Amino acid sequence: MSKSTTRLFTEPLVQFLLIGACIYGAYSLFGTPEEDFRDTRIVVDANRINAYISEWESRWNRPPTRQELEAVIQQYVREDILYRQAVAMGLNEDDPITRRRMAQKLEYLTSDLASIKQPAEGELEQYFQNNRERYKRPDQISFVQVFINPDARGKTALDDAAEILVQLRAQLQTLGEPDSQTLQAGDPLMLQNHFSTITERGIARHFGSGFAAAVMQLEVGQWHGPVLSGYGLHLVYLSDSQIAPPTQFEEVKAIVLEDWHLVQREKFNTAFYEALKDNYKIIIDELPADRLIEAPAAAIKKDQTVDANVSSS
Repeated sequence: MSKSTTRLFTEPLVQFLLIGACIYGAYSLFGTPEEDFRDTRIVVDANRINAYISEWESRWNRPPTRQELEAVIQQYVREDILYRQAVAMGLNEDDPITRRRMAQKLEYLTSDLASIKQPAEGELEQYFQNNRERYKRPDQISFVQVFINPDARGKTALDDAAEILVQLRAQLQTLGEPDSQTLQAGDPLMLQNHFSTITERGIARHFGSGFAAAVMQLEVGQWHGPVLSGYGLHLVYLSDSQIAPPTQFEEVKAIVLEDWHLVQREKFNTAFYEALKDNYKIIIDELPADRLIEAPAAAIKKDQTVDANVSSS
């Protein structure tokens, strides 16, 4: 294959046309639409809407918000469109699976076709530059901590911490780096006092993300505190901080290419779905305001918002 032909196949427009040709070729190969799926209307009637509300109430012990109910409805519409297209292409023959699996089957097909596309010259490098923080190696620090237990000390915990901090800073001037005797100034804790070359994520696993973020910002060679964690108060001394060097593109090129392909598949699947959606007339009955609540309060868990697994039956 000549270089000019190779360059031709790397053009995004040519790649898109090839992918489209593959989809329509598969469509003609698998067969014509069945009679039951030639109706291009998608009706979300009151009975279905009320069934969604009842199922939501059963699962979460509260009514859905309007946004949550609309998200469930749009999930149903998306699945129905993909399901009908999958049936029209014959993907359901001799395969008695659920409607959701049928929709997923079509999405898997389009994802495979989308992977044909390859980045144009310089495009992958630009994607890396735009997302450089994602590929940055984590910084590492070494530190020791002295624990102050507020449960044991009660109202004097903060005052005690301030007094011990003064003592530790004075010892640092006279004795130098903290030793095992120095670390006895605080209260017992199930965790060790010393952590060597540990990342922010590693610190968070022990003390929580708030403590980790705060400690990563501290100055080396000084006692700091008190720093809060889920355990209580900590006086912290950083002995070393290692800033990770910038990641070079060639070092992570394979990972960048995988991430880029994932983005392209998501874009292609969205465009494919929107193109199919234009062929349907979607009818959704009015939502029953009396069975909905306002946007959830802060007490409602964030993970209860949009649940893609709500039954579409």
